Amino acid sequence: MDQQELTDNQIIEEFGRQLLVPGISEEGQNNLLKKHVLLIGLGALGTISSQYLVRAGIGSITLLDFDKVSLSNLHRQINYNKKDIDGYKSEISKQVLENINSVTKIIQHPLSFEEFLNRNNFENLDFIFDCSDSYQTKINSSLFAKTKSIAYSSISINSSEGIFLSQDHIKTDKTLCFKCLFPNIDETNHRCLNSAMIGPVAGFVASLACSKIILELAKNIPQMKNEILLIDLLTSDINKLQLKISNCKHTYE
Repeated sequence: MDQQELTDNQIIEEFGRQLLVPGISEEGQNNLLKKHVLLIGLGALGTISSQYLVRAGIGSITLLDFDKVSLSNLHRQINYNKKDIDGYKSEISKQVLENINSVTKIIQHPLSFEEFLNRNNFENLDFIFDCSDSYQTKINSSLFAKTKSIAYSSISINSSEGIFLSQDHIKTDKTLCFKCLFPNIDETNHRCLNSAMIGPVAGFVASLACSKIILELAKNIPQMKNEILLIDLLTSDINKLQLKISNCKHTYE
């Protein structure tokens, strides 16, 4: 069914419980139906996030991941099972997500973010959500969002700790980018494949991020806070850092 053909009764039937949430209502749900999210990375964080965003009724979601499923992924990456091993994560995720609702258009590319941008010139994105485990990709996606004035979030996990970063590039470009905030990270030691992890850590961080993103996209004009949340699942602490206004000179090349 085309999302433009969805009647009010069908919206209520499919998303009725969500409409009751303060800040969403029927108007907010219709806003979600019009939004296009670029989701980068379909590992532990990305698969959980993809499920929540699709189930919320986002209008279009473009999935990016060049990786293939391996046996070691299955304990935490919820879109896959044993029969999917050696298949492209983006292709399998598209098949899984298309069976969830009747409104979300799923687009997939088995490409890295950088390869994707070399082949596409996206002007219709409402939100960029980086769930990748690559430091360089997070730099590039943050700077691309800043250059194109697109709202942006990034999440990362390492063992029992998580980081949520959000930036409102719609209202201002005068905020610290990912490269400003994390200038000295060693790429080889900050990949999920090198980190100890249990699945629920990814679930907690992704759930928190998706809750914020869904509530923002339900607004007529999303205004994400420029902030970092530092999450420690062992102590149950969440520390918030407000990002200051800054004349960041970094740009996406």
